[in-house]
Amino acid sequence: MTEMQTRETVSEFVPPRRFARDVEWGRRSMRALSLLTHGDTTPTPVEKDHHARAVASQDELGAALAQAILVDKTVTMAQFTTALSRGITDVEHPAPPLAAFFDSVDHRPAWVDDARLERGAAVCLRSGMTGLDLLATGSLMNGYRSSATTRQLVSTGRLVGDRAGARVTETVRWWYECVIPGGMNRDRQGWQLSVHVRLMHAFVNHSLLRDEDWDVAEWGMPINQSDQAGTLALFSTTFLIGLRSLGVWVSADEGRDVMHLWRYIGWLMGIDDHWLVDDENTGRRNMCQIGMFAPGPDDNSRILADALQKSWGNFSYDRAQSLRRRINRQRLLSIQRLFSGKAGMRELGLPATLAWYVPLALVGNGALHGAARLSPAVRQRVSRRSRRRVEQWLTDNEPKRGPGQRRS
Repeated sequence: MTEMQTRETVSEFVPPRRFARDVEWGRRSMRALSLLTHGDTTPTPVEKDHHARAVASQDELGAALAQAILVDKTVTMAQFTTALSRGITDVEHPAPPLAAFFDSVDHRPAWVDDARLERGAAVCLRSGMTGLDLLATGSLMNGYRSSATTRQLVSTGRLVGDRAGARVTETVRWWYECVIPGGMNRDRQGWQLSVHVRLMHAFVNHSLLRDEDWDVAEWGMPINQSDQAGTLALFSTTFLIGLRSLGVWVSADEGRDVMHLWRYIGWLMGIDDHWLVDDENTGRRNMCQIGMFAPGPDDNSRILADALQKSWGNFSYDRAQSLRRRINRQRLLSIQRLFSGKAGMRELGLPATLAWYVPLALVGNGALHGAARLSPAVRQRVSRRSRRRVEQWLTDNEPKRGPGQRRS
């Protein structure tokens, strides 16, 4: 494309009004991350146009499949489940949208490296309960600072009130299935849950686009490429920064492997290749720009944040539950202060608190994970202990199932 064609293409597109509406807020919210990013994070005109178009773009394969299931009735959920668990060849005469969807996800890109997936997953799983803390704070709560996705989340009705805790548990379960050994193999839950979530996102898009209250000219696509890329970065780029900030040793090579894992997960979930990167610095630069162009917080941000932080006091423990719930809530709020700062806590309507837990985590994690770096035997013990603790957390906090019930 020539420079003149690029200028013409940029000028013809009118971005949704939410795009770059709160640039000053966006720059402030990304200031700390920009300091950790090598090079200038200022987007070029072509990059800005790419970000704007991403707000108006959706996962087209997922959208076509959602249309076939919800409107055309040419695909059933039973067929989708069969194709997901056993493969498209087990579906008799699959409709084109179903066949196209699974033809895509079943043909892995040439860049996927199984050894790197396993190493990246091992880093995540070894983070143990610190990793779970970061999922609740840096990944979920921090995502509410922008109103880019809060309208969509509130509209589902599943993330407010007493149901907010289920959001954390579901996220932990998906994350755990992705990071256990072999979790991203085709026949494992990590792979299948990632693809299932992709369809659920398409269902939400389909529903909201038909809601008369959703203004595409104002908000763009409900679940769009920009917001999905930003969410993916919360689980990869931000997660890595959080681990190191809380004393978990992660080398540059390990960081690249974690990025590689989430690059593949993002690809399975229908995120465009442009946003799927292997190196942390590019991930940070993309995140700075996504945040710069994102809209600031709104009332929904505070509704979601309030529900989520209250859910932190409802996690289950085998003993001293009341005391441990109070401590846990204050501990997670202190970690959130690390990510959001004083201004961010105020924007989210969260109680003012100091990041008192951070130095404690630095000492405890620093000693434990530092020893793991020096001794393979210690590393194996830390990995086993971390996995057991995550599994115990899931056992304690997932809804109990009756006889004959199984996890979907």
